[in-house]
Amino acid sequence: MFQLHLWIGLAIGLYVVVVCVTGSLVVFRGEIEDALHSDLTKVAPGPRRVALQPVYEAVKKANPGDTLRTINLPSAPDAAWSFWFTGPHGKSFHAYADPYTGRILGTDLANDNLTEWLYELHSNLLGGGTGEKINGIGAMLFGFLCLTGVIIWWPGRGRVVKQGLTIQWRAQWKRLNYDLHKVIGIASAGLLLLVIVTGIYFPFRQPFRALAGWMGHPETESKSPHSSPRPVASWPTLDAAIAAANAALPEGDVNWIGLPLKPHEDISVRKRIPGDWRLTGSDYVHLDQYTGAVLSVERHTARSHGERFLRAMFPLHTGTFGGLSTRVVWAMLGLVPALLFVTGSLMWWNRVVRPWKAAARNTIPNRLTVSP
Repeated sequence: MFQLHLWIGLAIGLYVVVVCVTGSLVVFRGEIEDALHSDLTKVAPGPRRVALQPVYEAVKKANPGDTLRTINLPSAPDAAWSFWFTGPHGKSFHAYADPYTGRILGTDLANDNLTEWLYELHSNLLGGGTGEKINGIGAMLFGFLCLTGVIIWWPGRGRVVKQGLTIQWRAQWKRLNYDLHKVIGIASAGLLLLVIVTGIYFPFRQPFRALAGWMGHPETESKSPHSSPRPVASWPTLDAAIAAANAALPEGDVNWIGLPLKPHEDISVRKRIPGDWRLTGSDYVHLDQYTGAVLSVERHTARSHGERFLRAMFPLHTGTFGGLSTRVVWAMLGLVPALLFVTGSLMWWNRVVRPWKAAARNTIPNRLTVSP
């Protein structure tokens, strides 16, 4: 177990450091984006927000030939509205508007900004679907590394605190390095395994879906009704869709609208109910794109245990289930593998490389000695 732990750690150590450190940054992706592009994402709060429909039409007119897919409506008073477009050649970008004046603030290429690059590096190593699967295999190896570390750490009955959870701060640096690796590793193992398992879900979803099916997954239930294509005299406005969604689901605030891209698709309005694990919200109202009538209300509390299990993967992986406090903990957790890699590499250097180099130096003179 020690040899497996050592060599797997050395083999994937740098990879784990890159994925985990970028994960720490992605946890605060929104804050980083605000700091880098505050001229687009931040506004001066006003007394009242303008109607959404005229802004929607102005943004579409300013970007002809591009497909508007979703609209983000942050609840923070100083946050801009953002409109996500995809272009004819696959490029995606966000257009931003002031919710108090309706003024278009500008656009930002989603594929070219720093936070998007960090997210792609973390989730798929900049390699698309193939990189995502490689990431999943790497996560499995990292999980095995954590498990072997726990086995190696186990000190035996009656010696857990003294041998397993004690750092000798006044000892020589080699002993201190060993204690730091041991104690930090065991203290973070549980949360690291949680992040690892939930990370494996994204490239390899089928085993999780099978478990969710055993728990009772709603994929076997009847699907919600969709919009039926028909001629209409006038299309419903987005403001009317929001009003209908609020009437059907009074709790929480609308923070996102998914626009229909095909004749049978509906308008999806998402809301975050107080106490929801997901910062973005888990409750939806679906409306007919032709009439604005409510087709269905998708409450998170009404979902089966299986679907709630699957929907918990993302907030558990990113630490967003508890607000700012858990996000800070998760960001710090992402830095732990870097510390473990450094302390583990130092132990390997002292136990393996230095003795090997010393033996090599002592052997060379003997080989050069000539008998008289």
